[in-house]
Amino acid sequence: MSTVLKRFSLVGVAVALVATGCGTGPAKAGSAAIVGGQAIELKTVQDRTITVLKKEPAAQQMQDQGKLDQVSRLVLADEITHKIAEHAAQRENITVDETKVYDAVQERGGPEAAAKQSEQDATTIYRRQRDVLVMGELAKRNLSRLEVVIDFFQTKDPKEAKEKAAEVAADASKMSRFIQEAPRTTGGQQASATNQKVRVTENPSLVHTTLWGVKPGTVVAFPADEQQSSWMVALVKERNTVSPTPGEDDLSERIDPRLLAAFGLRIAQFLAADLNIEVNPRYGVWDPTDATVVGNAGERAGFVGVTATKNKS
Repeated sequence: MSTVLKRFSLVGVAVALVATGCGTGPAKAGSAAIVGGQAIELKTVQDRTITVLKKEPAAQQMQDQGKLDQVSRLVLADEITHKIAEHAAQRENITVDETKVYDAVQERGGPEAAAKQSEQDATTIYRRQRDVLVMGELAKRNLSRLEVVIDFFQTKDPKEAKEKAAEVAADASKMSRFIQEAPRTTGGQQASATNQKVRVTENPSLVHTTLWGVKPGTVVAFPADEQQSSWMVALVKERNTVSPTPGEDDLSERIDPRLLAAFGLRIAQFLAADLNIEVNPRYGVWDPTDATVVGNAGERAGFVGVTATKNKS
């Protein structure tokens, strides 16, 4: 499963010291990142990181082992996704019932218990829960109505998937050749197609993927299954609102809440697609595939790129 779903737990995750270094930051001095012109202050990330290190024994133990940077990146990713959720809520006129925020935290044992084993603390957990409710509402509005039209092919080699996705982003005409050359599945089926209509209801395994978080004219490459035994490269051509299939009205009530939130985050990413996300190099770079911060571009979990033709338009 994508780290969009995993990253909120620190169990088994290498932990960081407060980020330091000599790298120059983004345009505004003292910023850990800038999202759509809004700065996330270095001090905010540093203070939150210290709080996590103090409250999580596992985090402190891993820090003592000299494993750096992971907590700071988790904290910064949380700050960035909050900006994305906030922007999406404003665009879609979503207002969260604060009673539901409070009740949800209390159901998990109160703020301290709810924030345990995560990058949250007793203060930020309410904001995080508010963002989860925003993403849940975004998911409900789109789950049975969103359809994307894609050209795609699959490959078993992640390196090949990323490299070919980059080639398609530079020259979209290459997609047709890659589709023709794509190997068949073990069952003999063609693992590629053009103008394929994709909906979450018919492709539940893709619910958490970046396919739903990008604009038409974008090329994406990502693991097509949890085991990463197959990778999908897709050129998103259309994004349409369709009528729900009968019986799907209560679909959002039947889906795993974590998957619902993950899908909602993808919708939020789409709504915030025009926001430039610039991360201070001392932390690394933004990875839109997993909606997190990684040490360098080579560590990104997949590929997301706008086609050269789209860039010119």
